[in-house]
Amino acid sequence: MSATAEHSRTAAAPPGGGALPLPMTSMEQHAALPKLSHDDRVRFQVAAGVNGFLSQTLLPLLQRAAAERVEPRIEAELKRPAKDRHEYRAFLEQDLTWRLWSRMRRANMESVQQAARLAVLPQLPDLVQTSRELIERAGNLQLASGLKAPGYLKRLHSHLMPGGYITELGDDDVAAGAAYELGVYAVLGGKSGPASDRAGRATVAWLAEHRPGWKPKRILDLGCGIGANTTAIARAFPEAEIVAVDAGAPMLRQGAARAAALGVDNIRFVQGNAERPPLGDDEQFDLITSLMVLHETSRPGTRKIFQACARHLAPGGLTFHLEQPPYRDKPLLEQCLRDWDGRYNNEAFWSAMHDSDLAAQLRASGFDDAEVYETEANAAQIGATKKTQEDYGRGGAWYVVVGEKPRLQEVRQ
Repeated sequence: MSATAEHSRTAAAPPGGGALPLPMTSMEQHAALPKLSHDDRVRFQVAAGVNGFLSQTLLPLLQRAAAERVEPRIEAELKRPAKDRHEYRAFLEQDLTWRLWSRMRRANMESVQQAARLAVLPQLPDLVQTSRELIERAGNLQLASGLKAPGYLKRLHSHLMPGGYITELGDDDVAAGAAYELGVYAVLGGKSGPASDRAGRATVAWLAEHRPGWKPKRILDLGCGIGANTTAIARAFPEAEIVAVDAGAPMLRQGAARAAALGVDNIRFVQGNAERPPLGDDEQFDLITSLMVLHETSRPGTRKIFQACARHLAPGGLTFHLEQPPYRDKPLLEQCLRDWDGRYNNEAFWSAMHDSDLAAQLRASGFDDAEVYETEANAAQIGATKKTQEDYGRGGAWYVVVGEKPRLQEVRQ
């Protein structure tokens, strides 16, 4: 038996395990959140339940099929193990269990997006008006008319989301942001927390462990989306001034209205390209973050983001980039499972990011070797009563690359 087959056999959990998805009513409630009818809730709950079935019941069966059918076939036909995930996937995709899992997963992602549109579009005028009022009172939004967003954001509808992050359906539109807030909760089954902020809470937990007592005064969050994770950081550092940058106006409007509705008043949402943040040349921050953003960014774009971090990070500061883990030495089956989003869920740069050496890229962007390191961050899954089968690409044990700048006195020494 090959080493890969042995890993698949021992890693496979018995089917049928896992916690049920949390109901949509367990979301953190606020004035800018779309109101859900009974039918809306049912659509989301069905999608969340299907995702739970795929990850907790069908995925273990797929792991077993890989060990018992796919890998023996590879060895029989090639007279050796597969050399990489591409060769492995060519055999894997011929297996019926993979086809069922993959096609059901794709259909379910489409159903989530459809459920979000059915919920948001009928009440969009009311959502727009509520957003306007909240933002006007808070004064926490800065839009840039005529912003030239990266071409890939225009061409690619990420996560199968119609129109992607930047398409506007009308004046002061919030449709993309409101749909995203509902959809991400359903996809994750509520396990990211009532506020869908697990990555933000993981960042806060990591900082508390590695920099206990540290209170950054200025924080920059690049690619903030609707600011769910930004809000977790803002709540942890209520005295900090936070600038949250994103290219999508509908996402930013939802984020600004959401923060105002939740009483979080230390975030300023700014429209701009994260590759070239709309900041003054001398503007500096103690903490610069990107949370699950780099996999939606081209390699040249990632390099520009890292260069911007080096340029705007204050002495003694830290830049923290949380992502899915690199493939490296991961078993080929796991690589194929993680690669699924890059091939079937409109995540165009997902696979390239997994193959990239982000630490080397950060060093090449202006950080010394000793100032860059790789680590992990995590926050508690919500609603789980026992250990569950990992839903690859949607888990909470994240890879992180960190860059630090020495304090001025350390430089002088």
